[in-house]
Amino acid sequence: MEIPDFFWNQKKLLTYDYSIVEKYLNTDFDFSEKIFNLSPYEDKKKLSTEYFKSILLGYNHTYIMKLLEKYGYNSNICLPLVNKWNGDIRVDNLVIISHPEDAEKICKRHIKKAPIFKSLLNDSIISTTDNEDWKNQRGDMNMAFLPKTTLSEIFPISLKRSSKCNELLKKMSNDYTECVNMSEFFLNETQAQLQLAMFGFSDDFEEKTNKKIRDVFAGINTEYLKEFSKDALNETMKSKGPASKLFHESVKNNNLEKDIGNIILFAFAGHDTTGHTLTWLIYELCQNSKYKEKLIKEIDNYWLKYDTPTYESFYELPFMTRCITETLRMWPALANGTYRELEKDEEINGINDKDGKVLLKKGTYCQVINWTRHRNPELWDDPDKFNPERNFKDSEIWDHKGFGSYNVQSERFSPFTYGPRNCLGKNFSHMEMRLILLHLFKDHDFILTSLQTKISKDPNYMGINTFTMGPASIGEELIGMYVDVFKRKTNI
Repeated sequence: MEIPDFFWNQKKLLTYDYSIVEKYLNTDFDFSEKIFNLSPYEDKKKLSTEYFKSILLGYNHTYIMKLLEKYGYNSNICLPLVNKWNGDIRVDNLVIISHPEDAEKICKRHIKKAPIFKSLLNDSIISTTDNEDWKNQRGDMNMAFLPKTTLSEIFPISLKRSSKCNELLKKMSNDYTECVNMSEFFLNETQAQLQLAMFGFSDDFEEKTNKKIRDVFAGINTEYLKEFSKDALNETMKSKGPASKLFHESVKNNNLEKDIGNIILFAFAGHDTTGHTLTWLIYELCQNSKYKEKLIKEIDNYWLKYDTPTYESFYELPFMTRCITETLRMWPALANGTYRELEKDEEINGINDKDGKVLLKKGTYCQVINWTRHRNPELWDDPDKFNPERNFKDSEIWDHKGFGSYNVQSERFSPFTYGPRNCLGKNFSHMEMRLILLHLFKDHDFILTSLQTKISKDPNYMGINTFTMGPASIGEELIGMYVDVFKRKTNI
């Protein structure tokens, strides 16, 4: 049996026979078992097939949410997962952690990652299951993302690229006569930001590889990944960006598999999450004109005060911070959260509080999912409504005013997952998002196209969740969000 990998194209996924997974249930390949007060009371064949299908077609976040609507929003549940995480086909228990008290506890007490990404990313920092290896990589990589030193040094490069956004938007819209796929626009820009600022790659290398590597991540011409990995590693040796410097010593020490894993990780996660967040933000602002107008007013006032944006002045954009934070809550790019392997026995909440706690054995795979807590109506008022003025807790938003450096998180909110394995690139992401938004709204306004507006009114429109979660396209591509772009008349 062939199990789809990370980069199968959409046509193959749509024609795949998902019932094949049933052949592995109740065989020597099946290591899953029902756990009292944790396993849903569903037919195992139906449950395993539907869950497997939801993962590959990108709607597992809503599939799990529907189960929680039935069993309780704060329930943890155990599902049978067909996988090839360790190379061979198996059926394992995967415990989905949605209870707010258990989410942060699992992440802090059990640092070891489940081997979900090892087949693609080898022993990269996100995929290594060796805690000591992770600590060493984390210690080295921290230096590349320090907000008051490293990021402030590359700020001018990020600023320079952001200032070109409007030129590209004008070109993509054919001088404002055609609609624009904002997913394509933002993913192009965040890939460019990553290569030019974080890596210090040349303009020629960025222009040559930007579209081709993004196509790979969309399941198009995936054979290019090998070529890109080799060329990008060679480019790091000629570049002086903070991310490139991480590879200088490692390449010399011939850590090829680990270096390939990390270069692929950077190329994907270093742009995809930020690009999707910006796209979802435009999507929500187009449907909530009062918030869009409030953000534009804040941006106009900023430009009246500053001829050129500065890293230190981002605290003067508190409403932009609220808009970004609310987008991360409603549309977390990492909707799947993080995956862990328990390093010791652990007690968690089950489906029914009356039946008491559930004891999980060491070695159990857990997924601390973001989507279900971020949209939990018992944790948030009107969770499906975009409201950047909602009451965030102190730990959930940077100082309630602007730009910070600590990891925002709470029991109900973890857009960059929890420490200690929280996202390294969160501060760079926030920096480039603010610069891009400042330049875009300085001169432009956006409206969803009529077809995009019609689709957005469908309550089942909840994005497509693969590696990360982006908007399902109304066009031929997998990911897309279409808007009409207008020049603003301002006095700035």
